[in-house]
Amino acid sequence: MINKKGDKKVFDKNWTSRPEAGYLHWTREAPANQIQLAFRCHWHLFQDIIAGRMSGKNVLEVGCGRGSLSAYFADHNYDCTLLDSSKSVLSMAKQIFAFHNLSASFDVGDAMNLPYDNETFDLTFSIGLLEHFKDIDQPVSEQIRVLKKGGIFIGYVVPKYDDNIQKKYQWVNDLLKGMIEAEKETSLPEKERVYRSDEDSSKYVTSLKGLGVKDIHASGVYPLPMISYSTQFPFTLLNDKCEKVLVEKFQKVLDRRQEKTGQNPWLCKEGYGQAFLVWGRK
Repeated sequence: MINKKGDKKVFDKNWTSRPEAGYLHWTREAPANQIQLAFRCHWHLFQDIIAGRMSGKNVLEVGCGRGSLSAYFADHNYDCTLLDSSKSVLSMAKQIFAFHNLSASFDVGDAMNLPYDNETFDLTFSIGLLEHFKDIDQPVSEQIRVLKKGGIFIGYVVPKYDDNIQKKYQWVNDLLKGMIEAEKETSLPEKERVYRSDEDSSKYVTSLKGLGVKDIHASGVYPLPMISYSTQFPFTLLNDKCEKVLVEKFQKVLDRRQEKTGQNPWLCKEGYGQAFLVWGRK
């Protein structure tokens, strides 16, 4: 889904060669690990953003991967369309949705040239997609093009951060890596790196303004560290007991944040959290 030669193949290889690519980040139950907790928080934040602002229920996820966030929309009776350039990952998404009796449409396509008519969807969104483009105007404009008048755009962007909350906990991950990688990681194919932008939200806000988008907002999100011996794509979980402890601790942190700020606890100062969110209305 990115505009750098060979990167589609790199993504496809990572999806097919790594066992963690099969993780399911959606659940109807209480989150069992830190990634499920993150996607539950994504969902709650997205619901806050679209509440009272979205009249229809046609939703498009661009660069869907396994469709973890679309699964939340589908489970709440939205009409979901999932698009990705990787046939392999779409096959995983289809299996996940079928197993959980979730309904959606699945399309192989390019974020630079979406295969949909103008003004088709009430919401377009992506999770961890736009940072992989050097030039974001085209993929952003395509999402705006297929939005209905009054439709909502949400972009969850994971830039290359060197000094966010993760820096404070890097020593923990380095320790875990030293303990675990010798027995587990070395036996697996190496994850290939892909292009990741270090641009902040201002670039995306400028692009949206140029497209006539209104009510534009941006904020840092995901104010928690990722605790893992490998935080590269795709995220590698710890064992079940460790993940349960992390979920409990992280939930307490989020509860305290909400009490202190009075706002959605997934929001934070840009540059502090793991990502930022940009949203607006056509």
